[in-house]
Amino acid sequence: MKRIALLLPLGFVPLLAILWMAPSAKTALQQESTFSPTEIALVGGRVYVSPFQPAINDGTVFIREGKIAAVGHKIRLPGGVGRLDCSGMYIMAGFQNSHVHFTESKWNDAAQIPAPQLASQLQEMFTRYGFTTVVDAGSLIDNTSVIRKRIESGEVSGPRIFTAGIPLYPSGAIPYYLKNSLPPSELKLLYQPATAAEAVADVDRNIAAGADIIKLFTGSWVSKQQIVNMQLAIAQAAVEEAHKKGKLVYAHPSDVAGLQIALQAHVDVLAHAIEDTRGWNQSYLKQMKAQRMWLIPTLTLFSGDSNIKDILEEVGDYSQDHEDILFGTDVGFTTEYDPVREYVLMQRAGLDFWHILDTLTAAPTVRFGTSASRGQIKAGMDADLVIVSKDPESDIRGLADVVYTFRDGRIIFSTIQQ
Repeated sequence: MKRIALLLPLGFVPLLAILWMAPSAKTALQQESTFSPTEIALVGGRVYVSPFQPAINDGTVFIREGKIAAVGHKIRLPGGVGRLDCSGMYIMAGFQNSHVHFTESKWNDAAQIPAPQLASQLQEMFTRYGFTTVVDAGSLIDNTSVIRKRIESGEVSGPRIFTAGIPLYPSGAIPYYLKNSLPPSELKLLYQPATAAEAVADVDRNIAAGADIIKLFTGSWVSKQQIVNMQLAIAQAAVEEAHKKGKLVYAHPSDVAGLQIALQAHVDVLAHAIEDTRGWNQSYLKQMKAQRMWLIPTLTLFSGDSNIKDILEEVGDYSQDHEDILFGTDVGFTTEYDPVREYVLMQRAGLDFWHILDTLTAAPTVRFGTSASRGQIKAGMDADLVIVSKDPESDIRGLADVVYTFRDGRIIFSTIQQ
């Protein structure tokens, strides 16, 4: 597997790199009575340094001041360093879910949610499954920004959040599942540009409000039988403005016509595999590869579709043709928080453990311009780590058996009880 650095780094406010021990983890950590509160060593586990290197058996990951200070089979540690016994466990870089939503009612009025409740909701949906970074692919940005600020201030523990803010929909073509579920007050806030100028203004509004990416519905299901596509000129204007401001662009394509618009507009990432596969053929793979368009399969979302075999084949062909796949579940729109089914379906589509690990770790940091600080377990990188109890190489479902999740050297989720 080969990776090349991409442009368009996205900014976010870094969390203070202060080691914090969750109460549930203190017993395991206090094997030595005197250790520096900013240093810890994870010892004895099988360490997956990256998707491109052999794992290290009986490895050690030494964390200092929220960064990885050293990793290897035998590391000489300073005296007084706390040791977390990871024997029989598997250590990987923190996972990124590149397609989520903060649209469930439980996130409403985020500023007023009590901190313990907010932290619990973030654990339930993300950190208990190892997600240290998530990409919100569409929500009311003012509310999602509050959640992000409360995490980054250290008030609550949670993943770093990138957000698309409010997506841009084809004029007069809000998806039926939103039109039937959102209150009129929220529907009025959704962007439906009718001209290129309106699209540019909508992109600028999102960016001014703190959006890290822009999301376009190049294909919108206005009913269970009908898709309305975004006008090409509007999509092109939105992408051009987003790129001018240094932002990535996601597209929700729905069908081949939506893919064609995304390709002609030079969208960066497909937020879903093509659901309506009629007209799909191998020539689109060549175009996607030529433009370095990335794909988030979201296979669980389509698992009940009558053409799921065709969608699996589409993703399998894509994965063989090139490697630019990002893991994402659409959780928040879907209520299935557990990612196990997505892992299993990705494997059914032809991705092996190493490729799936890449979609979770190294690949998203390349696409989001953060590969210098995250995505692999190397000295100098942020100590974003996932420790699981079951071997994910022999059973891909092991990726979800998380024992500890670290972000910037802090335990933000643990199953270990006092």
